[in-house]
Amino acid sequence: MLKRLFTIFIMLFVSADISNAVEYDFNLPLSGDSIANDTLQYNVLKQIYSDSIKEYPACTDFKIKNTQIVHYPYDVVKKKDKYIKGYWKEIWTLNACNSTFQVPLTFIIHKNNTDFIIEK
Repeated sequence: MLKRLFTIFIMLFVSADISNAVEYDFNLPLSGDSIANDTLQYNVLKQIYSDSIKEYPACTDFKIKNTQIVHYPYDVVKKKDKYIKGYWKEIWTLNACNSTFQVPLTFIIHKNNTDFIIEK
């Protein structure tokens, strides 16, 4: 009897969760002009989607529609054909719940990786 009740409870819990499923588009590479590689794009997407669902909890669909470079890499230092310092700026266009938002980003090149800042 207890096993049967537990099974029913799990089925109800799972079916309630599915009705509120959120769709995130992680198809890479993103459309547009972004010069971020796929790994960096994926990491930025995770942060953008995480921030967006907190701000718009009722929304269930998120997608980056376009990327634009607004400032090509500057203050760049290159060593042996590898960038070790520099910055660039992009704006990514996010569609969420039939609305469009601009997400300004700054990418910071370091010797071993590239970080990003989502500008507010």
